[in-house]
Amino acid sequence: MAYSLADAQNHFYSWAACRAAQAGSAKAKRNELLGALQHSGAVQYLLRVPTPSPTSQEFDTMFYTWGERAIEFLEKKHNKKVSFGIAAKLISVYLKGAWVLHSVEDCSLARNIHPPIDSILLETIDRARGTTLSKTYKWQKLDRSNYETLMESLRKIAGSSPLWRLEEYWRP
Repeated sequence: MAYSLADAQNHFYSWAACRAAQAGSAKAKRNELLGALQHSGAVQYLLRVPTPSPTSQEFDTMFYTWGERAIEFLEKKHNKKVSFGIAAKLISVYLKGAWVLHSVEDCSLARNIHPPIDSILLETIDRARGTTLSKTYKWQKLDRSNYETLMESLRKIAGSSPLWRLEEYWRP
């Protein structure tokens, strides 16, 4: 089988997602995180070219399921405990590269994909918007409930804009 551009993109986005998730957790190794990403269902979802695009609630339900599957895979297969925040970063970085950056600005799926959350994003939002997100939430330690609450806050900040626009606050 020939190595295609789609294969190269998938490999790169998977690697980038693993590296981003590892920044918050030394517990899981790259190959373990790759397995968790594959097991989550997020990669397979994008390969099916989702149509019609899900509503924000439908997307959130899928995203939370993907996060739980990734956590379960790491616990059962590798005896590694990671937070929902780590799993969310793994999945959201992959989705950003594999879908958001290749879509048009008003793509309905891209507008609902969660931004990769880290301390840089939260601290910059705090400074710009007068919030206390970075003090309230440590992305590496987020459980699902706190992640959902944080996403509600981020959706309010985004307003009617796509969630990816929140990354205007992200300063690498």
